[in-house]
Amino acid sequence: MNAFISLLEYDLTVLLRSWIVRFWFFLSVVGGVAAVIVARNFADDSSFLLGWALVLYMALGSLVVLVNSVSAISLEYRFLGESIISRGIAPTPYVLAKLVSRSLGTIIMFLVILLPTAFFMMSNAQNNDLTAAGIWVGLAYWTLMLTVLTFMGITVSVLFTNTLFGLVILGVFWYICLGLLDIAYWTDFSPAGVLGNLPLVLQGKSLTIEITTLVSLGIFPLIILPFIALKSLNNRDL
Repeated sequence: MNAFISLLEYDLTVLLRSWIVRFWFFLSVVGGVAAVIVARNFADDSSFLLGWALVLYMALGSLVVLVNSVSAISLEYRFLGESIISRGIAPTPYVLAKLVSRSLGTIIMFLVILLPTAFFMMSNAQNNDLTAAGIWVGLAYWTLMLTVLTFMGITVSVLFTNTLFGLVILGVFWYICLGLLDIAYWTDFSPAGVLGNLPLVLQGKSLTIEITTLVSLGIFPLIILPFIALKSLNNRDL
């Protein structure tokens, strides 16, 4: 347990010092402020505007999550074997610390910006149709998706020692999945149609069966991927 906590604290420190994380956080703050200003000055439905803010965050933020997760272990392979032998670092707490720290970094960075942005939009928009319940459900969906991406990235980081190769493979797979998900829900090729049912979710009109299905689909990889990562690292000759 002590090894896990030490590794977790160390990796969180690495994330805080990362220029990529800091730069993306700055851009997210600017984007959040811009979203609130737009909602106050334009007559579009706030669910439409917040929906597009979430879509843009997923499209661009996924790149940051991909880089942070896929490079988490693969960049440390050259001295990981020596650390395991000389410092007694076991593979299990090492992988678990990476999973937890990178996921926490992703979730905190997302919620710190999008949560206040959403509620500021709800209270200041010219044409508000957001509800508190809808905001919580919508942000929960996005948090789950970003966490799944982080777990996938860590797993790929274990499977491939070449960071760039793993980044390309997972990046192509992830963006294809996002595209297919969008196509499955969109109504027409227009700014509102591309968002599909997302505005309805933010309005608090999502069905219980939809929430249960999506959460179940998201939790499944969160359970399976750590076992794959641990087994792969334990079987690797370091």
